[in-house]
Amino acid sequence: MVRRRDGSIVFYHPIPLDEPSLAEVRAWGTPRELVVAHVNHGMDAAAFAAKLGVKLYGPRADAVKMRARWDMAGTLEDLPADPDVAFESIAGTKMGDPVEIVRSGGRVSLVFSDAIQHHRDTAKLVFRLIGFCGEPRVVPLFRLLFTSDRAALRAHLLRLAELPGLVRLIPCHGAVVETDAAGALRRAAQAL
Repeated sequence: MVRRRDGSIVFYHPIPLDEPSLAEVRAWGTPRELVVAHVNHGMDAAAFAAKLGVKLYGPRADAVKMRARWDMAGTLEDLPADPDVAFESIAGTKMGDPVEIVRSGGRVSLVFSDAIQHHRDTAKLVFRLIGFCGEPRVVPLFRLLFTSDRAALRAHLLRLAELPGLVRLIPCHGAVVETDAAGALRRAAQAL
């Protein structure tokens, strides 16, 4: 979750919270929007939105499927603009897999849904065998099932790697990258 400049909170990939935790969230800011990456990541979306009274948004590429399951306020393009947090669909992905761009002072963090994953080498053997482990990467399963244009995906990741102040990659799946985030993203792009 990220607090916007107006004091409202935008959520990305929320998880259920108990009442004391929700009280802390509400004390931090006014819950306003929830971004769901795609229909496969929305298991708790409707309940979360109802409980906090937030509006749901998702990528345009998956909006038809998402609207069939949830009441949506709009797509990523409809989110209110804010200088500290923005969402964009990653080019070359079938469902418009979003990346959240968070600015704090001169630092930039990128929050990924599925396009970039960073599973440690200590993961189960089956994950190591199918190419999920090691450096941050576009895992083989994502390339096979969720990528429509590798060149466009590569170009988008390379553009993100050039963002001034990039210090952190936060994948939904795997460990946070806080050392040479731009280099890690460039290597992931080149490996496509």
